[in-house]
Amino acid sequence: MKLFAPLLSSALLVGTAHAGAIDTATRNAVFKSNDALDDVDTQTNDTCITADDDSEVISEASYSGVAAPAPKEYDELGSDLGVEQSIDAIRAKECLATIESARKYVANEVMVDEKYAKTRDLCKNQHKDCTFWSVLGECENNPGYMHVNCAPVCQSCEMLHIETRCPLDPNAVDAMYPGDLSKMFERILSSPEYKQFEPVVVSRPPEGPWMMQFDNILSEAEAQRLIELGGEQGYERSSDVGKQKKDGTHENYVNGGRTSTNAWCVGDCYEDPIAQVVMGRIENITGIPETNSENLQLLRYEHDQFYQVHSDYIPYNLQRPCGVRILTFYMYLNEVEEGGGTNFPHVNNVTVTPKRGRAVLWPSVHDKDPNKKDSRTDHQALPVIKGVKYGANAWIHQRDFKGPNSRGCA
Repeated sequence: MKLFAPLLSSALLVGTAHAGAIDTATRNAVFKSNDALDDVDTQTNDTCITADDDSEVISEASYSGVAAPAPKEYDELGSDLGVEQSIDAIRAKECLATIESARKYVANEVMVDEKYAKTRDLCKNQHKDCTFWSVLGECENNPGYMHVNCAPVCQSCEMLHIETRCPLDPNAVDAMYPGDLSKMFERILSSPEYKQFEPVVVSRPPEGPWMMQFDNILSEAEAQRLIELGGEQGYERSSDVGKQKKDGTHENYVNGGRTSTNAWCVGDCYEDPIAQVVMGRIENITGIPETNSENLQLLRYEHDQFYQVHSDYIPYNLQRPCGVRILTFYMYLNEVEEGGGTNFPHVNNVTVTPKRGRAVLWPSVHDKDPNKKDSRTDHQALPVIKGVKYGANAWIHQRDFKGPNSRGCA
């Protein structure tokens, strides 16, 4: 065991709303941190991917009193519950009681009750200060972090699996019910409001799935600003959804079938006036709240880069609060000298060519069952032969995406 020295630095993650829960004597400095429980990409990111919730971090904690030497018998205290725990000299009695209570909880509940079957191996304290933070009340004040990273001392091990942590709301309202996809596309076609965007039907029932092209969805300035925002955010290698992890979330999978780079429009990018206008326009056209959409994915394809045939539909989203991806709204931000089109092999092998300000809207689900995958809209980004291709992608879900994503539930 290591005694927690009175002036030893401690990094304490607390939700902004609960910043007042820690006594002011423990604070010497506050700074901002982005600490996400799950990565949403790739979004898919897992998705429903990138949570970028700002949390306050308290550092350089200050305490009165003198730390006593650590009794030898306390060495490795709490290591049977995960990371060896540090103890604050002033709160030693409370900390020891908390560890003992956690041991009883693990032995008598976690290892016995079947509701913990999926999380027994995950039930570990991940930080040396979990016990100390628990004594300060952070299990109640900052559950989003503590219940996952300090589960034994918070006695929250059932929350380590995403199915338990993120239950489906039986009263949740979907954006699309049977027949609503066709109603949406028909509304877009018939409304004078949308003529300015130059909508053209690429495919429609009964011959094929709905697919619509807009040749004037973005102004030149808007397209250029989205390219700039991608550069400001920083492009990273794109990834797909990988294997399921023990806690029910999924790994990101970088592979040779997808060679582009992308940036997520979060933080300052999300607040950018142009980004807000674009997302509001998509909301207006589709009639679906912007909160149902993932953050804009800003894409860059350089020479020979591509994305092989795939679907945007993610099956496990059926069991997530956000629901499945129902629509893709893809925008082209620049002209490409050669190549880089979006090809739909099962829709008459049509290829939409890049043009600044152009967009394509298509569903990933069936009109008769908007929770069921429609493989007819599988598509691929063809290799860029000459030039560089920039794009912006909005994936729209059945239900609110941004709220669950901020809680690691997407």
